[in-house]
Amino acid sequence: MASPEPQPSASIRFVVIEGSPFGTPKIASFSTETAMREHVLARVRALAAPQMQARIEQAIADRVVSEDGVSATSEVLAGTLAFVRALARAYAPKLTITEKTPAQDEHDER
Repeated sequence: MASPEPQPSASIRFVVIEGSPFGTPKIASFSTETAMREHVLARVRALAAPQMQARIEQAIADRVVSEDGVSATSEVLAGTLAFVRALARAYAPKLTITEKTPAQDEHDER
């Protein structure tokens, strides 16, 4: 069983990068895990193939997603961030979710 990911502190921002066929990715930044989760769920629903919609809704309702049919990631056991990342990998591979600390922000500004 995978160990739960550490809970982020209040100073961590979540950055969602969405690949684009035109070459310029869309970037959204969130200060809370809840806001990031809602954005990612909306984008997964929008980007996934129509025949996968029922499966996605079932994964969201059950709060469990399986990327390969063998192992699964549970939001209850692994945490929201791990669940949302697994959901994006399984159904919307154009999405990438990262975390940034204030120190990384300062480094990016230089």
